[in-house]
Order: sequence, then C-alpha cells, then structure tokens
Amino acid sequence: MLAALGVFEAADAHALSDAEARLAIYRTLESDNLALASGMNTQAAGLATYVQALTLEPATLRELGDRDTLLGDYVTGSGQVRDSLSRLQQESAQLGIGAKERPVASAARAWQAWAQGRRDAAEAAAGHPLDPRLDAEGSALFSAFSAADQTLADHVRGAIDIAAAAVERQSARHNQIFYSGLAVEAMVLLVLAVAVMRSVVRPLARLTRTAEELAAGQETRVPYADRLDEVGSLARALAGWQTSSADMLSVFERSPIGICRLSTGGVILEANPSLERMLGYSSGELDGRPYRDLTPEVGHYGELVTGRRERVAVETRYQRRDGSNFWGSLTVSPVHHLDGAVDYFVAMIEDIDHRKRQEFDLLHRAGHDSLTGLPNRSLFDDRLEQALRAARRRRGKVAVLVLDLDRFKPVNDELGHAAGDDVLRKLTGRLGTALRDSDTLARLGGDEFAILLAEQDQAGAQATALKLLEVMEQPFEVEGQRRPIGLSIGIAVFPTDARNPAELMLAADSAMYRAKRNGTGWALAQSVLRLA
Repeated sequence: MLAALGVFEAADAHALSDAEARLAIYRTLESDNLALASGMNTQAAGLATYVQALTLEPATLRELGDRDTLLGDYVTGSGQVRDSLSRLQQESAQLGIGAKERPVASAARAWQAWAQGRRDAAEAAAGHPLDPRLDAEGSALFSAFSAADQTLADHVRGAIDIAAAAVERQSARHNQIFYSGLAVEAMVLLVLAVAVMRSVVRPLARLTRTAEELAAGQETRVPYADRLDEVGSLARALAGWQTSSADMLSVFERSPIGICRLSTGGVILEANPSLERMLGYSSGELDGRPYRDLTPEVGHYGELVTGRRERVAVETRYQRRDGSNFWGSLTVSPVHHLDGAVDYFVAMIEDIDHRKRQEFDLLHRAGHDSLTGLPNRSLFDDRLEQALRAARRRRGKVAVLVLDLDRFKPVNDELGHAAGDDVLRKLTGRLGTALRDSDTLARLGGDEFAILLAEQDQAGAQATALKLLEVMEQPFEVEGQRRPIGLSIGIAVFPTDARNPAELMLAADSAMYRAKRNGTGWALAQSVLRLA
C-alpha cells in the first residue's frame, strides 16, 4: 500500500509540474499580447505623425529630418508587431489555442497592409496627403484588430485564472497525498496494536509509552524488536515509524524551501535552516518570534483557525534581518488535533524575488522608453486619458506641451548615435528640473517629447515652457564639444483647445511646428474648437 502511495505521489507531482508549465506559458503569452498592442499603437502613432508632417512645406519638412527619421516610430512599431506575432504563434501552438490567436494575427496583418498603402499614398501626394476615406478604412481595420486582441486577452486572462486555480488544487492535492501517506503509516501501527492488545498487555503498554516518547520527539529505544511474535512485529513497525520520523525530520532540515511551524497565535515554533538562511538569522534565532515581524501577510490566520479556509497561498514581501526585503511565495496549511481543532500551522516559503523582479521589469519596459527611462507614448496616452476624465469630473483644466529638439540631428550625423543618446539622457535630466513632481514627461520617439500638466491653465503652461527654454540655454558637453540644443514647444489646453486626447495632441503638435517655423521657441494652439 505504501509503495502504491509512492507511485501515486510521483505521478501527482508530475501532473503538478505540467500544470505549472502551462500556467507559465499563458503568462508569457499575455505579456507578448500586451507587447503586440503596444507595437500596433506605436506604429499607428508614427504613421499619423508622418502623414501630418507631409502636409508641411518642403523646406519645413527638410528641417524636421530625413525620411528615415520621420518614420522612426512607424518602423519601430512594425518590428515590435512582427516579433510579437511570431512569439504569439509559437505560444498559442504550444497551448493549442491557435484558433484564438489567428484572428488577432489576421487583423494585425490586414491593418499593416493598409498602413503600408496609406504611407505610399501619402508620399505620392506629398503636400496634400490627407485622405479621410483612407483614414476611415484604417480606423475600421484598427478597431477590428482591437476587438480581436481584446477577445484573445480576455480568453488568456480567463485561462490564466483557470490554470492558476488548477495549480493551486493540484498543489493542495499533492500535499494531501503526502500527509495521507503519514496517516496510513499511523493507521497501520494502530491496527497492529489492536491485534496484539488482548494477548500481550504489558509489552503493549511498554510499546505505547515508547510511541508517546517518540511522538514527543524524545530519543528512545524501541523494545521487543527481536521477538518473532505479534509483539515483535509491532515493535519493528514502531522502529520503522521511528526511522520514518527521522526521515521526515531530515526532509525538514534539508529542504531548499523555507519551512516553519507556527502557533495559532502566529508565533514561530521552529524553523528549518533554509528559512533561517533566507531571512539572515542564525540557528534557533527565529524560534519564539512573532511571524508578523517578517511579513505583513498575517490576516489569513483567523480564517484558517475557524475553518473558513483550508489553505492559504499568497505572494508577499518578507524582511530579512538586515532590513532588506524580498518576495516570497507563501503556502500555509493547518495541522489538526484528532478532535478537529487546529494544533499548529505549517508555512512553506519559497524565494521568488528574481521572478517578481523580472515581472516588474517587463511591466516597466512595456510603458517606458529604454534609453531615457521616461514614460513612452503608450503610457503617456493612458495618463492623458485619465487626466482628462478627472478634469471633466472636476471641471478642471489639463495642459499638454509637445517638444521637438532643434539642432539635434547634426549631433547624430557628425558625432554618431551614441553621442546623440548621451545628449537625450542629459536633456531628460534638465527638463525634469523645470517640472513638478505631479507632471509627466514622456519620450514619444526620436527627438520628440511631451509633457502632461494636470490642473494647469494656459498661463501656467506658458510659464512652464519658459522654464524649459531657460534650462536648455546652456550647451551640452558631448565628445569634448559644446553643442547647443534648442526646443520648439507647442502648447494646447483642455477644454479650451480640444475635447479629447487626440484633438489635444494634434493641437499641441501643430503649435509646435508653427513655433519651429517661426523660430519663437513656443507657440499656443489654434483651438480646433474655435476654428470649427
């Protein structure tokens, strides 16, 4: 029976590993789907900017840079979409959900084909590239992609929840099988004791006392093990239990996962060496310490004691002895008396700090520019949308500044892109000194930046623009040279100049181009509402 339990436990462990692997693939697919949506948005924004730029006079257009510069965001987004689609196809095939992924890929490629056609049409009609009919077609294709992508995202999120629940159930089952094996051993001993009780009372009493001493963790010798009758069999079984208990203690001592026993009041009764090393404590120093000193995640004890929950599995922060923090995966299960009352808890803690940092890094990179660390266009658009919703509720104002660098292209052309990158990083620090902590400075792409000023009117936005121009007066030290870099700033204010984020950005962008043409440094938007 015990051998069968061992085989069953091994099979159950394999099933748990498969469930965890499937959950990991789903989470990777969800991340890649977010990257696909981000790439599509970047490509769409780059195309809109490029078409808008083609409406300018040729002389002004040449000042903005060559064709590759103007198409920078478009090309970057296209590459991100291509890579994301490749990964999505592989991961969907692994999960057997190709039917869910194919509509997204088809819609994305359909929009990209339209985008290439729209770009060709705009270049062929330079000077007057605007085509409402083509743009409406593109909007419909992009909406079809967004709908298909949302359907996939909803399916993946639901699948993640189901897979996570399956992992939790499988883990609980695995633990149950493990402890059931120990219960079977105890039952075997009980059956043997009952069988010999009537005929061997005194040896049984002695063996009973021995069992009590073993249960209490005392060192003792099992008597009668050399007898060939029922008493001897029982003694040998008890000796086997003693060996098994020693093996369990060895598992506790040698496990790479932190394990501890907790009282119902949340006090650590004993901790294994892995947990002591994980938290930076010497042997025995954790015994008697309140568990809440290590982590704030202690609200589950009451539910476990009352039986409302049979098991808790959470990811939480832990504090080491030196004050540093790390992420741990915590699983807590109660151990009951025979009368059903909770005797103590077994807590298992796995260090997942590296994985959590990778997750946070992926989330950060999805919304931030890799060169400057600033929010990217996607995150800026999200914050602008939130700011406008808040402003509508409070009847407040929001200002947007679109910035484009002057005399930056020669730095790239003459000193190389590494020098240009150095200037962009230094420039980011300078611009930040002219802003409030509540303001958002973002890099939209290339040498174009945007600033979101919540609760700021036109006068406040003008004052901010003057501060930005002032901090840019000093040349930049790069490659042993002093290079002056200027700004052209366009200012638009909600709700005076526009009613939604797209109109507000367009108004600020147009004002920026006007400031660049006129050489004034900054210009106010010509309100699309007043012109309508």
